[in-house]
Amino acid sequence: MASIHLRDVCLDYPLYGAYDFSLKRRLLGRLFRQTSEMRTIRAVDDISIEAKAGARIGLAGPNGSGKSTLLRLIAGVFPATSGRVEISGNIVPLLGLGAGVNLDFVAADNISLLLRISGRKPTPAILDEIWAFTELEERMRRLPLRMFSSGMLMRVLFATATAFPADILLLDEWLSVVDENFSAKAEQRLRKMVETAAIVIIASHDHALLRRTCNSIINLDHGRIASTVALDAPAPHHLELREISA
Repeated sequence: MASIHLRDVCLDYPLYGAYDFSLKRRLLGRLFRQTSEMRTIRAVDDISIEAKAGARIGLAGPNGSGKSTLLRLIAGVFPATSGRVEISGNIVPLLGLGAGVNLDFVAADNISLLLRISGRKPTPAILDEIWAFTELEERMRRLPLRMFSSGMLMRVLFATATAFPADILLLDEWLSVVDENFSAKAEQRLRKMVETAAIVIIASHDHALLRRTCNSIINLDHGRIASTVALDAPAPHHLELREISA
């Protein structure tokens, strides 16, 4: 059964450029045997979250509050510096579709690569299904992604990222599909993923969106949980999701 268990989790980032890395300072430091101290910033600070099947969690807070970083920590992109992280279930992190893409590779090879990165085997049947969803011409499968328009590129990336259902769905804001002719189809698929996933966590600046779709909202401030608000369960099929500008 899908579950998320975070206990007293912290994540520290190294602050590159926060102090002098010059050659002169390094040489003088070695000469006088001075030790350089790495400075860090705490992006996630002592966070504990329990989520089981049925959880619809919204992450709210201003820019820099730690919403995106927390999602990436749950997705396994960033390892926790301290604390305990236990995740059970298949995670689909829709946190930035372009990660792992090489625009010089042909579309088919990029799709295979992205599937392998997510732990999926790119069988011919799966590749055909993903390409059919894009509604692009067959010949374009052998063209480099650099030759695609932004709308065509987003079709390929979205179709690949959402090809499989999720036990745990992570959303960082709402995805823009760019192509108006494809947006309705993409939103329908994404809405279905939200409805069928056991656990959904959405980071957004739109409080109205979070109140419509979530049964709890976690307000973050400087990487810490400032408050948690319990909400009534969202009504079935009432997921009026849309893209929100940051």
